[in-house]
Amino acid sequence: MYFDMTEQLRYYQWEMLDRLHDAWKKYRSVMVQMPTGTGKTFLVAEEIKNEESSARKAGSNGVLVVTHRIELIHQISKTLDSFHIAHGLIVSGLPIDESKQVQVASIQTLTKRTDNMALSPSLVIIDEAHHALAKTYRMLWGLWPKAKFLGLTATPCRLNSKGFTDLFDVLLQSWTIQKFIDKGWLSDFEYVSASPESLMIHQVASLNKRGADGDYQNKEMATVMDCPESVAHLYKTYQAFANKKKGIIYAINREHAQHIAAYYQQHGVSCCVIDSKTPANTRSQLLADYMEGRLSVMVNVDIFGEGFDCPEVEFIQLARPTLSLSKYLQQVGRGMRISAGKEAVLILDNVGLYQTFGLPTEERDWQLTFSGKATGKGLQGMARPVILKDDEMAEKELVNLEMVRICKSSESLKGLAVCLQDGKYGIMKDGKITCQPMFEHIRKIADGRLFALATYPYLSHHNKSTVIDCQGYDMRADLYGNVTQKGDYFYASNSSGERVIWDSVGMAYYKNVPDFERLGAIEIQKDTTGMYTLRYTRGLQNFKFSKQEIRYNSHIAIIRDQLIVRNNGSYRVFRIFGYMHGRILACARNQYESFEVFWDGSIGRHYEQVPNGAFFQLHDANELKLKYAD
Repeated sequence: MYFDMTEQLRYYQWEMLDRLHDAWKKYRSVMVQMPTGTGKTFLVAEEIKNEESSARKAGSNGVLVVTHRIELIHQISKTLDSFHIAHGLIVSGLPIDESKQVQVASIQTLTKRTDNMALSPSLVIIDEAHHALAKTYRMLWGLWPKAKFLGLTATPCRLNSKGFTDLFDVLLQSWTIQKFIDKGWLSDFEYVSASPESLMIHQVASLNKRGADGDYQNKEMATVMDCPESVAHLYKTYQAFANKKKGIIYAINREHAQHIAAYYQQHGVSCCVIDSKTPANTRSQLLADYMEGRLSVMVNVDIFGEGFDCPEVEFIQLARPTLSLSKYLQQVGRGMRISAGKEAVLILDNVGLYQTFGLPTEERDWQLTFSGKATGKGLQGMARPVILKDDEMAEKELVNLEMVRICKSSESLKGLAVCLQDGKYGIMKDGKITCQPMFEHIRKIADGRLFALATYPYLSHHNKSTVIDCQGYDMRADLYGNVTQKGDYFYASNSSGERVIWDSVGMAYYKNVPDFERLGAIEIQKDTTGMYTLRYTRGLQNFKFSKQEIRYNSHIAIIRDQLIVRNNGSYRVFRIFGYMHGRILACARNQYESFEVFWDGSIGRHYEQVPNGAFFQLHDANELKLKYAD
């Protein structure tokens, strides 16, 4: 390793420094992408120490760090102090100490004073480098043609798809956000988003004016969303999910922020507003009050999108729509720094940004946006996982909140989940779509055998619903109008408007609840001819038999060459191939897979191949057991 290890840097930061040094052997100007909260400023400080030593020998002025906001200057300065790096500040209202080899400059002040300074840096570092295409930044390359350049950003993308290759020669991309979470360097998160059919999402969809930067126009956003009902809804969401937690709210403009803060304060929340017009000393005091616990909530306008460093953020509330992927990731990233006792940050997405951008952990190819081959507007139209309300969340999730709980990042691909795509719901099983997103509503069913009731978009005169089983597959029920459930039966209408009862076990429709006779593992019903049919009919359509043909116990039954196994309330049907020494060999083709499976009833599982031969042992007509063949 090129550097000696210290306790101040993490191994992924050292790795990035090595990659940076290798890149400078070929290129003059390098952009580094690292997610928000992963320590870009610490990486900068270590590189400055290295460059400072080289600059003394070369007789240059060392290093110039450039950023665009006073908060970022203070944060960088504080980090340099922790590394014992002497530095000067080039900011409005302060004299410049040109004796310092390291200078931290405001881009606005720097461009006004370059004629009066004898700066000759060997390295120019641009913080939040996704702003570097601005005219004021571009001039730096011309001012110091012999200097190396390093750009740092979490989000190398712009709304207009314009790349960065005219300023930076190469992009070094770091780990994904998910990997940083898995390694314990970023906080996990829980995500609660506005439901696709909610009033707020319809309001966001109605926004059609754009500002000069290509994002939503602030004036139109405020007109539509800065109203008493919306502000009250923000507070109700906070109260239901994040009550007494410490966090940040992102507002549209100053007036919107003030209205939110006033409403929260009326309800006993210690809350303040910070925006670009807040005096610097007042801003510093409010930040100190927040960090020391005298304030719980800060409502801000484009202040904490970049560079704000406070690990104690327990929730983020998004009250401002955006089309900018960069702004979205910068905002949610404020809460993902780790801190003692913080299991996960809660993201309250009241404006449905999840539906455009997905979770913060969505994998993104930053090389495409860096080169200008992709836009910074996010990835629309993808299926994204959602976890339905469960019993534990029921008390929190009020119907009038119109909110949906999105899974924790660590849960996102495990088991059954609901997914969103273009405002419609579907079903995923272990990350794979089993039901395409086509449903308007999905309601979880409190039944270990069935998963959910799914309703299609509104059709002519009736809503049509179907039932999803616990494998994530559509059971093809045709249920119209208002659907209610009682045990195994669903009460609804058919397409003609007549009331019907759908049997989820037999997958049959009745006008009245049928009278089944239970025989151990199975239920049978006599028809008008005196023959019997099974309540379970999948794979056994039109299968009729006499009562004398049935042998059964509490778990399995044999009817002719059919073996029926009941397990945890569900059935599996096997075809009997033969008998051997009083044992029964039976197998069946899995309903959804192409391979053959063999059921071992003694331990309640199936196999993709026979484990030394799985046989059903027949002891007598009334008792059937399973054992392995010798």
